Amino acid sequence: MALLALLVGLAALGLSGWQWSQSQQEAEARQLQLDNQLTELRNAQRQEQRSAEQRLAGLPTEDEWQQLQRLTADLQRSQQALSQRLETLQGDARADWKLAEAEYLLRLASLRLIAAQDVASAQELLDAVDHILQAQPDSGVFAVREQLARYQSELEAQPIVDRSGLYLRLAALHDQVANLTALPVPVFDPNEVTPEEEFEDRLARRTRGERLLMRLERYVRVDFQRGKVITPLLDEAEMQRIRRTLQLTLEQAQWAVLRGEGDIYRDSLERAGAMLEQFFEVDNPQVQAMGNRLKQLAEQRITITTPDMSPLQQTLAAYIQSRKTPASSGENADE
Repeated sequence: MALLALLVGLAALGLSGWQWSQSQQEAEARQLQLDNQLTELRNAQRQEQRSAEQRLAGLPTEDEWQQLQRLTADLQRSQQALSQRLETLQGDARADWKLAEAEYLLRLASLRLIAAQDVASAQELLDAVDHILQAQPDSGVFAVREQLARYQSELEAQPIVDRSGLYLRLAALHDQVANLTALPVPVFDPNEVTPEEEFEDRLARRTRGERLLMRLERYVRVDFQRGKVITPLLDEAEMQRIRRTLQLTLEQAQWAVLRGEGDIYRDSLERAGAMLEQFFEVDNPQVQAMGNRLKQLAEQRITITTPDMSPLQQTLAAYIQSRKTPASSGENADE
C-alpha cells in the first residue's frame, strides 16, 4: 500500500510538473507574442512620429504664414478689382452698342425725310433715339437731347401729307376712265345742206353786185373763237388711245405722289383735266365729278420742307467720341 501510494504520489507529481511545464511554455509563447506586438506598436509609433515631423517640417513658419496671409488678401483684392473692371467694361460695351444703334436710327430717320418725306416714321425713329439717350448716365448727353427735342418739335409742326390716300384716290379715278362718256360723233344726214351748197344757193339768188360782194367775203374771215381748241372727230380706236393716255397721266401723278414731286404731280393733273374737257362730254355728271375731283386733288400738298438733321448727327457723333477719349486715356494710365 505504501508502494502504491508512493507511485500515485510520483505520478501526481510528474503530472503536476508536466502541467507546469506546459503552462510555462504557453506563458513564454504569450510573452513572446506580446513582445512582438509591442515592437510592432513601437515601430508604428516611430513611423507616425517621423511622418508627423515631416508634415510639421513642411508647414510654414510664423513669418511665412503671415506673408502667405498677406498674399492671399492681395489676391482677393486683385480678383475683386478685376471683377469690377470687367463689369465696367461690359457696361461700357452695352452703352456703346446702344449709342451705335441710336446713331444708326438717326441716320435712318434723316434718310426717311430726304428720300420719302415720311414724317411719321421719322418721328418714331427720333423717339427711339431719345429713349436710348435717356438711359445714358452722364451729363454730356444733355446737349444732344436738347437738340433732338428741337427737331422733334419741328417735325410735329409739319403738315400731314396723306400720300397713300392721294395714291388711292388717283387709282379710283384711273379705274373710272373706262366708263367716261366721250364726245358724241355726228351722224351723217343725207338731207343736210352743206355750207358750200348753201353758199351756191345764196349766190344764185343774188344780183351781180351782191354776187361780187359774196365772192369777196370768201377771202375775208372773222373768227370769233380764235384760240379755241378744235377737237377732231375720233373713231373708237382713237378714243381708246385717248383713254389710255388719260390713265397714263393719272399713273404719272400717282408716281409723283409717292416720290414727292409736286410740280410733276400738279402738271399731270392739269393735263388730265385738259384732256377731260377736250375729249369727253363735259355736261355728263360723271365727267363733271371727275373734273372737280382732279381740281381738288391738284390743290393738295404732297411736299414738305424737311429739316436738315446733319447737325444733330454731328452732335451725337461728337458725344460718342467724347465717351471713347476718356476711356482710352484711362487704359493708357493703367498700362
